[in-house]
Amino acid sequence: MRQSKRTLFPKENVDPNYSSDNVLIRWLILRLLRRIADALSGINAAARFGLDMGCGGGNVIYYLHRQEVVGDLVAVDLDVDKIGFAKHHFPYADYFSADINQLIFKDDTFDYIIATEIFEHLPAPRGAITELSRVAKNGAYLLISVPYEPFFHWGNLVRGKYWRRMGKTPAHVNFWNRNQFKQFLGQHVTIEKEYSVATFPWLLYLCRFTSPPPVNHVTK
Repeated sequence: MRQSKRTLFPKENVDPNYSSDNVLIRWLILRLLRRIADALSGINAAARFGLDMGCGGGNVIYYLHRQEVVGDLVAVDLDVDKIGFAKHHFPYADYFSADINQLIFKDDTFDYIIATEIFEHLPAPRGAITELSRVAKNGAYLLISVPYEPFFHWGNLVRGKYWRRMGKTPAHVNFWNRNQFKQFLGQHVTIEKEYSVATFPWLLYLCRFTSPPPVNHVTK
């Protein structure tokens, strides 16, 4: 079931980081993916109905499928080319192209939602997490990650990337540090577990959608 880092994902990839020749980037991505898989295993996601929101080219789904930690899964992305790539290369989910602010699913549909590397791209993150809450069951899990700023754009500078933007990735519109992102999440979900050191330079949180409003008790 194990595969080398160099051949884990297709070389002709629509998500460039997953085909990178940079050893450090591959190591960091696989480190993050392992924590995502561990978190999903801990909630028995393989026996639940899930949504991967912002699935991109399906690389995360492929990894999670290989680790046998997901089962019945729906995947959504706005980019039709990435959805097409995912359908062709990683046919382990039902794929749809849709906007996170206008999802086609009924209320209270999903047992858990994966939202990795998407919220830094969203001009209206509050509306997006509200829409995710609508399609999630009460008590459903949310596994969410964003870049850990300012360390992420410092890393870009070290790699010689985006000097004119002081290292800030052009496609990103939100640049949260740890406290800012926890504050944002705490207004919408109950944070159950925080990963930071183990997923650096990303922040990763396991949360739950609850009603009434959350009271957060975080474990690391």
